[in-house]
Amino acid sequence: MSGGGAAPWQILIVDDDRDVHITTEFALGSETFGGRSLKFQHAFSAIEAEKILAQANEIAVILLDVVMESDDAGLRLVKIIRDQLGLSIPRIILRTGHPGYAPERDVIRDYDIDDYRTKSELSRARLFTSVATALRAYERLRQLQEANQRLEAMTRDLEILNVEYLEQREAAMAAAQAKSRFLANVSHELRTPLNAIVGFSELSLRALENGEKVPPAYMQDVLDAGRRLATLVDDILDFSQLDARRRRLICEPTGIQEILDYQQELLMGESGRLGVNLTINRGDPAVQCEIDRSALTKVLGHIIANALRYSPRGKDVAISWHLRDGDVVIDIADRGPGIPKAVRSNLDEPFSIGQDVLTKDASGLGLGLTICRHLMTMMGGRISIEDRDGGGSIVSLQFPRYAA
Repeated sequence: MSGGGAAPWQILIVDDDRDVHITTEFALGSETFGGRSLKFQHAFSAIEAEKILAQANEIAVILLDVVMESDDAGLRLVKIIRDQLGLSIPRIILRTGHPGYAPERDVIRDYDIDDYRTKSELSRARLFTSVATALRAYERLRQLQEANQRLEAMTRDLEILNVEYLEQREAAMAAAQAKSRFLANVSHELRTPLNAIVGFSELSLRALENGEKVPPAYMQDVLDAGRRLATLVDDILDFSQLDARRRRLICEPTGIQEILDYQQELLMGESGRLGVNLTINRGDPAVQCEIDRSALTKVLGHIIANALRYSPRGKDVAISWHLRDGDVVIDIADRGPGIPKAVRSNLDEPFSIGQDVLTKDASGLGLGLTICRHLMTMMGGRISIEDRDGGGSIVSLQFPRYAA
């Protein structure tokens, strides 16, 4: 090698005359082109050359005899090289000792070759000129091929990036629309209890100014609206903490029956107002679990309140619990309209769960189930929702009895 270790040019000599191989290598063996020497490979038939070319190689120039095992063996090999092997970059110089077998004009016109010479006219200088010209053409074509491959790779990368961009753009637009709906829900839901508080407060104040008694119903409505407003604000704050990964669990021993009794006592007034019977199938009060009490209370409060809100008057919401393989399982069963499958499959999409404010039947931001899902996951548990025989749903909370 020469040229600072650059790989030599690969030259394939294809000729059935061994003397041609010897004289060609003797004539060109000491030559260099572009700072690179020449290295020769030898084939003594078209079939042998085809086998060499079919393997991975970096042959730049093929010095090819026309007449070998047949009168047109070289010409047929040109077709095989270009059409069957798909080698468009290596340059081909045809040589012949019988120019009458293949007229030069027809060969140059019909075959993808760089030169066509009779062996008698190929002096050492003329042979080097032909090879050097072919090497220069080979190098330009190879550079063009590499550039085209890079361009194709860039095109594929751009297509992938474009698809990703369109997907992200579509997701961003969907998120923006969902958040717009969510903000509309927030403003509507906050305005409703605020209007009730302001309205009934004004009526109460007017009654007092006129020396009249304030109807207890007014104060009850103000209290209910205040509680509703506090719940909405709590939901928003809870979700903001979860979304920012700021919520931390504080696990402590907690009686399962104790926490369920607390929920029953807390929601007894709401169940009476709605005309829904809230029952708990009691278990062993001594059974405890290691859990974040506030997180479990939040989850139970959301799910039981929803079950009460959506259950028809006169129906029951039944709560039961049991132990299963070291886990605590709490079931909340109602006789409401059921939870749509779209909601069940989108518990991680807070802005898409809530119904539109103009069409929904009950109030809510659509955050409750999402918050519950995140809190249960943090506690190593899960929420499952099933349809109940005879109508309604069963929401099951399953979590480890002892914190990891």
